[in-house]
Amino acid sequence: MANRIFALIVGVIFAFCGTGCCEDKLNVAVSHPWLVLLASFIGGPEVDITPLRVWNANGDLVQNERGRVFRELHEGTKIIALDEDDARSAGVTDRNKDAFTIRYLYSPFPAEMSALYDPSVIPFVAQRVLTALSEWDAQNYPYYQRRLAEFQARLSSSILVGQVLKDSTISDMGGSCGVLLHAAGCKVDRPENFALWAKGNFAGLREYLDSMKAQGVPIVVDDDTPPALMRYLRGRADVYKWERPDMERDYPTFLHEQYISLWPLPGQKGKR
Repeated sequence: MANRIFALIVGVIFAFCGTGCCEDKLNVAVSHPWLVLLASFIGGPEVDITPLRVWNANGDLVQNERGRVFRELHEGTKIIALDEDDARSAGVTDRNKDAFTIRYLYSPFPAEMSALYDPSVIPFVAQRVLTALSEWDAQNYPYYQRRLAEFQARLSSSILVGQVLKDSTISDMGGSCGVLLHAAGCKVDRPENFALWAKGNFAGLREYLDSMKAQGVPIVVDDDTPPALMRYLRGRADVYKWERPDMERDYPTFLHEQYISLWPLPGQKGKR
Protein backbone atom coordinates (compact mmCIF):
# COMPACT_ATOMS: atom_id res chain seq x y z
CA MET A 1 0.00 0.00 0.00
CA ALA A 2 2.79 2.41 0.96
CA ASN A 3 4.56 1.67 -2.33
CA ARG A 4 1.39 2.46 -4.31
CA ILE A 5 0.96 5.76 -2.47
CA PHE A 6 4.60 6.68 -3.13
CA ALA A 7 4.24 5.82 -6.82
CA LEU A 8 1.08 7.96 -7.01
CA ILE A 9 2.87 10.94 -5.46
CA VAL A 10 5.79 10.62 -7.87
CA GLY A 11 3.38 10.37 -10.78
CA VAL A 12 1.59 13.55 -9.72
CA ILE A 13 4.89 15.40 -9.44
CA PHE A 14 5.93 14.37 -12.94
CA ALA A 15 2.51 15.25 -14.29
CA PHE A 16 2.78 18.77 -12.92
CA CYS A 17 6.29 19.18 -14.31
CA GLY A 18 5.11 17.99 -17.69
CA THR A 19 2.39 20.63 -17.82
CA GLY A 20 4.87 23.43 -17.10
CA CYS A 21 4.33 23.85 -13.35
CA CYS A 22 8.02 23.09 -12.72
CA GLU A 23 9.66 26.20 -14.14
CA ASP A 24 12.83 25.99 -16.18
CA LYS A 25 15.99 27.85 -15.30
CA LEU A 26 16.51 31.39 -16.54
CA ASN A 27 18.77 31.08 -19.61
CA VAL A 28 21.29 33.92 -19.87
CA ALA A 29 24.25 34.46 -22.17
CA VAL A 30 26.98 36.84 -21.01
CA SER A 31 29.54 38.79 -23.00
CA HIS A 32 32.60 38.60 -20.77
CA PRO A 33 34.18 36.06 -18.38
CA TRP A 34 33.90 38.51 -15.47
CA LEU A 35 30.15 38.55 -15.98
CA VAL A 36 30.18 34.74 -16.04
CA LEU A 37 31.72 34.81 -12.56
CA LEU A 38 29.18 37.30 -11.23
CA ALA A 39 26.05 35.93 -12.92
CA SER A 40 26.93 32.35 -11.99
CA PHE A 41 27.43 33.22 -8.32
CA ILE A 42 24.34 35.43 -7.99
CA GLY A 43 22.10 33.20 -10.10
CA GLY A 44 23.23 29.94 -8.55
CA PRO A 45 21.12 26.95 -9.63
CA GLU A 46 18.28 29.24 -10.77
CA VAL A 47 20.21 30.51 -13.81
CA ASP A 48 21.85 28.68 -16.70
CA ILE A 49 24.83 30.74 -17.93
CA THR A 50 26.28 30.57 -21.45
CA PRO A 51 29.57 32.49 -21.92
CA LEU A 52 29.97 34.24 -25.28
CA ARG A 53 33.68 34.78 -24.65
CA VAL A 54 36.18 32.90 -22.51
CA TRP A 55 39.84 33.05 -21.51
CA ASN A 56 41.88 30.46 -23.37
CA ALA A 57 44.85 28.53 -21.96
CA ASN A 58 47.12 31.51 -22.65
CA GLY A 59 44.81 33.89 -20.78
CA ASP A 60 43.62 35.59 -23.98
CA LEU A 61 39.99 36.65 -24.37
CA VAL A 62 38.46 34.67 -27.25
CA GLN A 63 35.08 33.79 -28.69
CA ASN A 64 33.56 30.75 -27.05
CA GLU A 65 33.90 27.74 -29.35
CA ARG A 66 34.94 30.05 -32.19
CA GLY A 67 31.59 31.78 -32.23
CA ARG A 68 29.52 28.62 -32.73
CA VAL A 69 27.77 29.33 -29.45
CA PHE A 70 25.46 31.87 -31.17
CA ARG A 71 23.97 29.20 -33.38
CA GLU A 72 22.95 27.27 -30.26
CA LEU A 73 21.15 30.18 -28.58
CA HIS A 74 17.37 30.21 -28.82
CA GLU A 75 15.59 33.25 -30.16
CA GLY A 76 14.72 35.55 -27.28
CA THR A 77 17.70 34.44 -25.19
CA LYS A 78 18.64 36.99 -22.55
CA ILE A 79 22.10 38.54 -22.99
CA ILE A 80 23.99 40.62 -20.43
CA ALA A 81 26.85 42.83 -21.60
CA LEU A 82 28.82 45.59 -19.93
CA ASP A 83 27.94 48.00 -22.75
CA GLU A 84 27.33 48.07 -26.51
CA ASP A 85 31.03 47.81 -27.38
CA ASP A 86 31.41 44.82 -25.10
CA ALA A 87 28.40 43.14 -26.72
CA ARG A 88 29.78 43.83 -30.19
CA SER A 89 33.14 42.34 -29.22
CA ALA A 90 31.30 39.25 -28.00
CA GLY A 91 29.65 38.77 -31.39
CA VAL A 92 26.35 40.64 -31.03
CA THR A 93 25.84 42.44 -34.35
CA ASP A 94 23.15 44.47 -36.10
CA ARG A 95 22.22 41.30 -37.98
CA ASN A 96 21.57 39.12 -34.94
CA LYS A 97 20.82 41.42 -32.01
CA ASP A 98 17.08 41.62 -32.73
CA ALA A 99 16.82 37.89 -32.03
CA PHE A 100 17.84 38.39 -28.39
CA THR A 101 16.83 40.39 -25.34
CA ILE A 102 19.96 42.39 -24.50
CA ARG A 103 20.67 44.22 -21.26
CA TYR A 104 23.59 46.68 -21.26
CA LEU A 105 24.79 47.28 -17.70
CA TYR A 106 26.40 50.61 -18.63
CA SER A 107 26.27 53.16 -21.42
CA PRO A 108 29.22 53.05 -21.72
CA PHE A 109 31.24 51.16 -19.09
CA PRO A 110 33.06 54.08 -17.40
CA ALA A 111 36.48 52.43 -17.04
CA GLU A 112 38.98 50.11 -18.67
CA MET A 113 38.14 46.42 -18.55
CA SER A 114 41.08 45.94 -16.19
CA ALA A 115 39.01 47.79 -13.56
CA LEU A 116 37.03 44.57 -13.13
CA TYR A 117 39.98 43.24 -11.13
CA ASP A 118 39.43 46.01 -8.59
CA PRO A 119 37.53 44.64 -5.55
CA SER A 120 36.04 48.10 -5.00
CA VAL A 121 34.47 47.99 -8.50
CA ILE A 122 33.23 44.40 -8.72
CA PRO A 123 30.36 44.74 -6.18
CA PHE A 124 28.85 47.64 -8.16
CA VAL A 125 28.88 45.59 -11.36
CA ALA A 126 27.42 42.65 -9.42
CA GLN A 127 24.56 44.89 -8.26
CA ARG A 128 23.67 45.63 -11.88
CA VAL A 129 23.80 41.94 -12.74
CA LEU A 130 21.34 41.35 -9.88
CA THR A 131 19.03 44.01 -11.30
CA ALA A 132 19.05 42.40 -14.74
CA LEU A 133 18.36 38.90 -13.41
CA SER A 134 15.57 40.19 -11.17
CA GLU A 135 13.83 42.02 -14.02
CA TRP A 136 13.69 38.77 -15.98
CA ASP A 137 12.93 36.55 -12.99
CA ALA A 138 11.21 38.71 -10.37
CA GLN A 139 9.98 35.79 -8.26
CA ASN A 140 13.57 34.86 -7.40
CA TYR A 141 14.64 38.39 -6.44
CA PRO A 142 14.99 37.55 -2.70
CA TYR A 143 17.25 34.63 -3.59
CA TYR A 144 19.41 36.74 -5.92
CA GLN A 145 19.64 39.44 -3.26
CA ARG A 146 20.88 36.93 -0.70
CA ARG A 147 23.44 35.61 -3.14
CA LEU A 148 24.71 39.12 -3.85
CA ALA A 149 25.08 39.76 -0.13
CA GLU A 150 26.98 36.48 0.22
CA PHE A 151 29.24 37.41 -2.69
CA GLN A 152 30.10 40.77 -1.15
CA ALA A 153 30.75 39.24 2.28
CA ARG A 154 32.96 36.48 0.91
CA LEU A 155 34.86 38.89 -1.35
CA SER A 156 35.64 41.06 1.68
CA SER A 157 36.67 37.95 3.61
CA SER A 158 39.07 36.93 0.82
CA ILE A 159 40.67 40.39 0.86
CA LEU A 160 41.14 40.03 4.62
CA VAL A 161 42.84 36.68 4.06
CA GLY A 162 45.15 38.44 1.61
CA GLN A 163 46.34 40.66 4.42
CA VAL A 164 48.74 37.90 5.47
CA LEU A 165 50.80 39.75 2.81
CA LYS A 166 50.23 43.19 4.39
CA ASP A 167 53.26 45.51 4.24
CA SER A 168 55.19 42.96 2.14
CA THR A 169 57.04 44.43 -0.84
CA ILE A 170 56.15 42.85 -4.18
CA SER A 171 57.48 43.74 -7.62
CA ASP A 172 54.53 44.08 -9.98
CA MET A 173 55.24 43.18 -13.59
CA GLY A 174 51.65 42.24 -14.33
CA GLY A 175 48.96 44.13 -16.17
CA SER A 176 46.01 43.95 -13.78
CA CYS A 177 46.88 42.08 -10.60
CA GLY A 178 48.52 45.04 -8.86
CA VAL A 179 45.17 46.39 -7.69
CA LEU A 180 44.45 43.12 -5.84
CA LEU A 181 47.87 43.22 -4.19
CA HIS A 182 47.23 46.82 -3.14
CA ALA A 183 43.86 45.78 -1.70
CA ALA A 184 45.62 43.23 0.49
CA GLY A 185 47.92 45.92 1.88
CA CYS A 186 51.04 44.99 -0.08
CA LYS A 187 53.71 47.53 -0.92
CA VAL A 188 53.52 47.15 -4.68
CA ASP A 189 56.55 48.34 -6.64
CA ARG A 190 56.34 48.90 -10.38
CA PRO A 191 59.92 48.93 -11.77
CA GLU A 192 60.79 52.28 -13.33
CA ASN A 193 62.13 50.53 -16.44
CA PHE A 194 59.00 48.41 -16.90
CA ALA A 195 57.88 50.25 -20.05
CA LEU A 196 61.34 49.70 -21.59
CA TRP A 197 61.37 45.99 -20.72
CA ALA A 198 57.80 45.61 -22.01
CA LYS A 199 59.10 46.59 -25.47
CA GLY A 200 61.78 43.88 -25.38
CA ASN A 201 64.71 46.09 -24.37
CA PHE A 202 65.99 44.27 -21.29
CA ALA A 203 68.83 46.63 -20.36
CA GLY A 204 69.25 46.50 -16.60
CA LEU A 205 66.67 43.77 -16.10
CA ARG A 206 69.08 41.07 -14.93
CA GLU A 207 70.56 43.42 -12.35
CA TYR A 208 67.10 44.36 -11.15
CA LEU A 209 66.05 40.72 -10.79
CA ASP A 210 69.23 39.86 -8.89
CA SER A 211 68.59 42.80 -6.55
CA MET A 212 64.97 41.73 -5.89
CA LYS A 213 66.07 38.13 -5.28
CA ALA A 214 68.73 39.24 -2.79
CA GLN A 215 66.08 41.25 -0.90
CA GLY A 216 63.56 38.39 -0.94
CA VAL A 217 61.10 40.39 -3.05
CA PRO A 218 58.94 38.20 -5.34
CA ILE A 219 58.17 39.20 -8.93
CA VAL A 220 54.49 38.92 -9.83
CA VAL A 221 53.30 38.53 -13.44
CA ASP A 222 49.90 37.80 -14.97
CA ASP A 223 48.38 37.11 -18.37
CA ASP A 224 48.56 40.82 -19.21
CA THR A 225 52.34 40.92 -18.78
CA PRO A 226 53.88 41.83 -22.19
CA PRO A 227 54.74 38.57 -24.02
CA ALA A 228 58.46 39.31 -24.52
CA LEU A 229 58.90 40.11 -20.83
CA MET A 230 56.91 37.03 -19.85
CA ARG A 231 59.21 34.82 -21.93
CA TYR A 232 62.26 36.36 -20.28
CA LEU A 233 60.90 35.73 -16.79
CA ARG A 234 59.49 32.26 -17.43
CA GLY A 235 60.99 29.52 -15.29
CA ARG A 236 62.43 31.72 -12.55
CA ALA A 237 61.70 30.43 -9.04
CA ASP A 238 61.25 33.99 -7.73
CA VAL A 239 58.50 34.79 -10.26
CA TYR A 240 54.88 34.16 -9.23
CA LYS A 241 52.10 33.88 -11.82
CA TRP A 242 48.80 35.51 -10.78
CA GLU A 243 46.21 33.48 -12.66
CA ARG A 244 43.05 34.47 -14.44
CA PRO A 245 39.89 33.67 -12.45
CA ASP A 246 38.80 30.07 -12.85
CA MET A 247 35.37 29.81 -14.49
CA GLU A 248 34.73 26.54 -12.67
CA ARG A 249 35.24 28.05 -9.19
CA ASP A 250 33.42 30.81 -7.39
CA TYR A 251 35.52 33.97 -7.47
CA PRO A 252 35.92 34.68 -3.72
CA THR A 253 37.31 31.17 -3.18
CA PHE A 254 39.63 31.53 -6.17
CA LEU A 255 40.89 34.89 -4.91
CA HIS A 256 41.46 33.42 -1.46
CA GLU A 257 43.62 30.69 -2.99
CA GLN A 258 45.63 33.16 -5.05
CA TYR A 259 46.62 35.13 -1.96
CA ILE A 260 47.50 32.01 0.00
CA SER A 261 49.55 30.65 -2.91
CA LEU A 262 51.77 33.75 -2.82
CA TRP A 263 52.31 33.45 0.93
CA PRO A 264 54.74 32.84 2.55
CA LEU A 265 57.20 35.07 0.73
CA PRO A 266 60.72 33.93 -0.28
CA GLY A 267 62.94 33.21 2.69
CA GLN A 268 60.02 32.02 4.80
CA LYS A 269 59.08 28.40 5.34
CA GLY A 270 56.17 27.00 3.41
CA LYS A 271 55.09 26.04 -0.07
CA ARG A 272 54.87 28.75 -2.72
